[in-house]
Amino acid sequence: MEDTPLTRDSLNAQAYGRICRDLKAGRFAPGEKLKLRDLAAEMGISPTPVREALARLISEQALEQVGHHSVRVPVMSEERFAEVRTLRLMLEGEAAARAAPRATAEDVKKLEAIHDRMAALREAGDTAGELVEAERFHMEVYALARMPVLQRMVEGLWLQCGPLMKALQTHTLGQPRKQHPQLMVLRGIRKHDADVARRGIHDEIDRTTAPILAYLRERSAQEGGAPAAAARKSAAGRRAAASQAA
Repeated sequence: MEDTPLTRDSLNAQAYGRICRDLKAGRFAPGEKLKLRDLAAEMGISPTPVREALARLISEQALEQVGHHSVRVPVMSEERFAEVRTLRLMLEGEAAARAAPRATAEDVKKLEAIHDRMAALREAGDTAGELVEAERFHMEVYALARMPVLQRMVEGLWLQCGPLMKALQTHTLGQPRKQHPQLMVLRGIRKHDADVARRGIHDEIDRTTAPILAYLRERSAQEGGAPAAAARKSAAGRRAAASQAA
């Protein structure tokens, strides 16, 4: 039996889905530029569906256009992060609470397997792989709520905050693995306890708040300091020129 050839729509969906997953899993850092041809080569497809996927993500505010030919991951402000965090607490907590009473034994086994892989990757120091499994864990939990509109809203938030997870690689969370809130989420799902599942999600979001804010403030200080340094250098140059002229 011959393989069914991929249509333009399926290629578009493939490109869009892949970039979405990479954004949610923190593959790209805030401010990082995405190169069309590199992405297309990596996926083994032509640039056209990748270009259309990028355009769609720009319209969804997951990416932004810079000039005529460049696309980059947006740099989030503290105010924007505060808004996204509030919405995540509301929506993801509700999704986990709705998922808990609906989970089957098979669902629990699947989540436990994902968590085990995530823990193994963490022990191995594979942060990128751990972030991929973390994204998978969360999306699997929220899918159990069987509320597709809510899930799409949550995924939209992850498209915006996912790149911050990559930034956290340089800002330690400082919490032992045995205390990781995902274990609480698992416990809530396993026991069909909506309150415990919700609290686990809230604890995990709260756990990342401080290091994300530290990263955002550090980046803001660096970007704010660059123009000031340039201005000081320019002023010093003018003073030197004036001194020589005198």
